[in-house]
Amino acid sequence: MYILTMKYTDDYNAKFKIWAQEKKIHPLPKFDFPFKIESKKFSSYEEFNRWKDDLLLRIADAGGLKWKK
Repeated sequence: MYILTMKYTDDYNAKFKIWAQEKKIHPLPKFDFPFKIESKKFSSYEEFNRWKDDLLLRIADAGGLKWKK
């Protein structure tokens, strides 16, 4: 007979306990962009997707993103 058990880290309640025990709040990492990204409004998802694809190409052409220290 096999007893199926869940790992401690797979249990959502256990994860909340682990996270609650950790007192230090870790900041989210930030990127150092090689150029300025302006705020923009879009009239359609197609326009947004074209802008996003262009932005990703510009980032790739610039050699990718680097983490701020």
